[in-house]
Amino acid sequence: MGPSAMPKPPEGYYPPYPFMYPAVSTYKKRVKGKDPEYAKRYYSHLARVNSPDASIEYKSARFFVIKSFMEEDVHKAMKYQVWSSTPEGNHRLNEAYLESKAEKIPVFLLFSVNGSRQFVGMARMTSEVNFTDKCNHWVQDEKWMGKFKLEWLFIKDIPNREFKHILVPTNENKPVTNMRDAQEVPHEQGTVMLKTFKSYKADTSVLDEFEHYDNDEAKRKKAKAESFGRVAADSARKRGKGRGRGRRPQESQRADNNHDTCVC
Repeated sequence: MGPSAMPKPPEGYYPPYPFMYPAVSTYKKRVKGKDPEYAKRYYSHLARVNSPDASIEYKSARFFVIKSFMEEDVHKAMKYQVWSSTPEGNHRLNEAYLESKAEKIPVFLLFSVNGSRQFVGMARMTSEVNFTDKCNHWVQDEKWMGKFKLEWLFIKDIPNREFKHILVPTNENKPVTNMRDAQEVPHEQGTVMLKTFKSYKADTSVLDEFEHYDNDEAKRKKAKAESFGRVAADSARKRGKGRGRGRRPQESQRADNNHDTCVC
């Protein structure tokens, strides 16, 4: 997901609600001792990730790097098995998926959170992009239009140092860790990354933080619902005060209906 033009917070400040400063990565160093099995207990589709039987040999496959400013959004992508990119990213990924679908070629997405200095997961696209729909689970849910489905294969924290040796000829021979959001990784280099995702023995992952992010999501949705409720109540009071004296109830009802259905 791309950044927004917003001011940076003071040095060392971590906002209680990350949407306050969406241009700044909200990644924080993983805290050991969390419950990595929580996600697998409550979300059956995550019980299959990091399988030792996962296939890593593909004669044809396409790979794309995905960059997110918010690990909270990666959590939602894992939880709801969906993703939304920028308009340009959505079109690029959709085109790759449609081109690959006819030949049954998988399209893999390699997820990283800006500022984390690591990759955090690998998923496969399982649908084309629905450009007219949107996912309401993102921290900035009003910003991202379009969504597509995912199947998660690996969820691990893998430091960038494990990928630094993978140079991308289509990107000035820079390390794959320097690639931008929705940028394609050539098949040879992508296959090396796939093998690394399977073989790397990770001590931590986003799964460790799932319960924390679930609780944060519930609080955010509750606060948003309460905010909408207050706005609706204030609007209703204003409409009530604005009705003229002496208007017959039928006229008042007709006026209210006209106001509610007016498309401006």
